[in-house]
Amino acid sequence: MKEQKATRQLDELGRLVIPADIRESLGWGTGTKLGVEINDITVKSIIVREVSPCCSLCRAESEDLVAVEKGYICKQCVGKVK
Repeated sequence: MKEQKATRQLDELGRLVIPADIRESLGWGTGTKLGVEINDITVKSIIVREVSPCCSLCRAESEDLVAVEKGYICKQCVGKVK
């Protein structure tokens, strides 16, 4: 993958626009959930990553989740709840 860089300013509400070409190369469209976390506070660095659905009980990320009213539960937790 070709290295892509961009410089953007935060707006008055603290928002940052991720350029379309970067979003497209990552497959991020409208509604993609992103997590933001501090990577290194000494160099003022953050990580932005796509957040996968996770189990509402054990927080495990999995592709094998059962949808419930307001979230997801993994098969292992379904077995424990039964």
